Amino acid sequence: MQHAEDNIIFSLNECEENIEDKNDFDINEILKQIEDADADLMVPHIIHYNENFTIKELLLICDYYGFAKEIKSNKCNKDVIVQHIVEFELNPANNDIVFKRQNMWFYINELKNDKIMKKYVLW
Repeated sequence: MQHAEDNIIFSLNECEENIEDKNDFDINEILKQIEDADADLMVPHIIHYNENFTIKELLLICDYYGFAKEIKSNKCNKDVIVQHIVEFELNPANNDIVFKRQNMWFYINELKNDKIMKKYVLW
């Protein structure tokens, strides 16, 4: 009786690897890849803010992050406001405040959508 395992064949081939190639890298190429990855991360956020938020709502977010005065004094349009917000939120140094702001916005929306609590929310 022949088993299915009897027909399995393994083959290992050695290949020469040039060790110098592993350590040869271009820092400019790496930085460009990082920038490209950051740009890829920005696109969905930019679309989200452009399609789902008014300028007034975006200015509230800027105010929470502490840069609304600069945005207003420079009379930025919606695209520029969105760009500032997305750059701020994707900066890892701002993770704590971004998470807190998103949490607070979630709670506000929950309160606004509650038939009893919505009369207490002035938003």
